[in-house]
Amino acid sequence: MDGQDGQTGLGPTMIGSDTIITGTIRAQGTVWMDGRVEGNIYTDGLLMIGETAVVIGNIEAGSVICRGMIMGDIVASEEVELLESASLNGTVRAPLFSVDDGVLVNDNMETAYAVEELSGGEVVPPIRAVA
Repeated sequence: MDGQDGQTGLGPTMIGSDTIITGTIRAQGTVWMDGRVEGNIYTDGLLMIGETAVVIGNIEAGSVICRGMIMGDIVASEEVELLESASLNGTVRAPLFSVDDGVLVNDNMETAYAVEELSGGEVVPPIRAVA
């Protein structure tokens, strides 16, 4: 049976606002979270981080949409969106990213594919953004 997110299974993984997880999360498809995760998160799909959510650890995902707090690095194969209430203390590496006004970012942002295209395959330093 196909879930709502196009993956086999029952649908998205949901982490409620009253949930605290310590350890690594590995999921397929969409993960929606409003709780707290102290550990790394890996998903090949979309990771949606709500306003009340806190992630203390690194994230690897297809796409990330964040309204909460992240203390760690993000690597996305598609895109990262940091929306108005988000805060990030870490590095973002993704082909596409967007940052709303009012987002607090403390570290690096790098569009990996754009950097490689512009440099002709040569190694160049990451792009630094100040919010």
